[in-house]
Amino acid sequence: MTPASPFADPLTVFPPEIVLRILDFSPVSALASLTAASKAWHEFIDVTHQQAIYTSESKTRQPPGCSRDLSFLADARTFSRLFEETASWKDLCKRQTLLSRNWTDRQPMSQESVLQIGNDPVWRFRPDFKRRFFVSSSHAGGLNVTDMDTGRVLWRLPSTLDSNGDAVRPYAHLEYQDGMVVFDREGDAVEVWQADQGDAPRGEFRRIAVLNHRCQTRGFQLSYWTLCVVSNQGQGFVYDMTQRPPKLTTHLKIEKDAVGHLDQSEDVVIYSIGPAGYYAYDKASGDFLGVLQPSHCTDQYHILPPAASSPSATAALAGAARYGAAHRPFPPGAPRKDSLVPIDIVKGPLPSSEHMWEGPNEWGAGMLDGDLFVGFSRAGRVFVCSDWRKALRDQASLAANSSLIECKSDGSSFDLGGWLSVQNHRLMFEIQDRIYVVALDDSNRVQDTASHPPASYSLLTSSAPQLAVPTLGWRQSLPNLPGGVQHNDNPARIFPTKAIRVVSLAPDLPGVTSKSNSDTPSSTTADGLFDPESQDRPPADEIWRSQAGLLQLLSMLGDEFGEEEDDDELQAVVTGLGDGDAEWEDVDDDEDESGSDDEPDGQDPSPAHPSEHS
Repeated sequence: MTPASPFADPLTVFPPEIVLRILDFSPVSALASLTAASKAWHEFIDVTHQQAIYTSESKTRQPPGCSRDLSFLADARTFSRLFEETASWKDLCKRQTLLSRNWTDRQPMSQESVLQIGNDPVWRFRPDFKRRFFVSSSHAGGLNVTDMDTGRVLWRLPSTLDSNGDAVRPYAHLEYQDGMVVFDREGDAVEVWQADQGDAPRGEFRRIAVLNHRCQTRGFQLSYWTLCVVSNQGQGFVYDMTQRPPKLTTHLKIEKDAVGHLDQSEDVVIYSIGPAGYYAYDKASGDFLGVLQPSHCTDQYHILPPAASSPSATAALAGAARYGAAHRPFPPGAPRKDSLVPIDIVKGPLPSSEHMWEGPNEWGAGMLDGDLFVGFSRAGRVFVCSDWRKALRDQASLAANSSLIECKSDGSSFDLGGWLSVQNHRLMFEIQDRIYVVALDDSNRVQDTASHPPASYSLLTSSAPQLAVPTLGWRQSLPNLPGGVQHNDNPARIFPTKAIRVVSLAPDLPGVTSKSNSDTPSSTTADGLFDPESQDRPPADEIWRSQAGLLQLLSMLGDEFGEEEDDDELQAVVTGLGDGDAEWEDVDDDEDESGSDDEPDGQDPSPAHPSEHS
């Protein structure tokens, strides 16, 4: 038998089964090259065997055991609706590949949107991509449910008692899971409200329970349809939220002086005890399981902030102002490559010359994601434990399974515990005026930049950093809000506020990423300028109500803006790097939102020191 020529076309040498098996191990880039190599390869891959090739787990990510069709995409909810109207398995492969490629780029393409909710700065918010609304509380009190696509307030609870006796206190912490919202009230109690009750309109919630505690509650966390509540007086509470009313299943005796941060897995709840580290307990039995003490960690890395400030959202918004912007609640800016700045993770401790914090190292926000646990401290240290169950065994196991990342910090952004988000082998946290997004390897371990790990990057917390304010808002007249609440007209002026900011890494696919705002009437011409003949044309003073317009207006006002600032109205931005496409949130994988563990849950902070996250 004559051996085949090394240059022979595999399609003419091997049976289709062997070729398909080879292609199963070939990267997507190789498929693209082969389809362009010849008509025969194009026919083989994109016509005859397209279904078999692109349904392979090596080509498209899909839930385990799903049917060999695209029906599972009905649950793939994202802010940008990236996976809607996916036409084929090849189309899905393209979208997933472009998304993954953008995430691994050292300087990825991104788009930003900013949503101002009324005139009060946002304190906490949670996105619901299935129902496409945001649930948020504010500094001034009240709770709002806001349409994700139009920015319209669908429903709200007031800050002062209404005719039903309902109100939401200022600085209320809230937790959310699939139509259930929990927020704290005065008197060491939490309220539980549920959407989709009876004939309730979309976005309307109805109260189903008030859970009272005879001790000072400091925080609570909702996931796995379980609510965990913590007191600084040595008590913890675990509720089954599938029951009506919710049922207390475990009353835990825990370490005293819990600071309010907690997170849970299906079977374990972990509390932050400040300088003492993180204490773990079994949710069913209440048994103490051990301590994660970051001071026992010996593997160290550090990150220095980027040397030059990035134009970030400022440049994007200024550009939008020059070319005009649609009159929408929060039109996305143009895709940019300079919003997310690459950072280097360097092996070894932070140089002594960069240390700014000399006080005790308090541990605040902590989050779980599978086997991964991450904690954040006032000194700017991030504790990364790749297998927290093993680390609980003893000090040696903790050292073998954990690392510390040190960042330059003076502790000022930790006033209420800092904030943190953890999901899909990535961490996101805020230090000083920057957000850091750090990629781990597939085993959730820290790697220095020299090891060529996935890309890590940073962005500014403020959408207008040159003005030293978080986000620029426009004092609005808010007539006829849901609930019959009327707001009188206020003098029109610009003010600093906290808003919901979405940073999306979704690939720019025509007709897909722009769809999130497609249902909003536009009052612009094809070139982006306001159309004077449009029936939807806003009043002249409303043209400045977009972030882009505000930037342009401020460039005209110059230094006069300083006279308009309110000292008591915000020090930090609420940043939702929560695009489902951006792989963040308390849900699943890269199709969902931005997750967070913020300041001490349930704590009533002083308005003089607000600190926040999305």
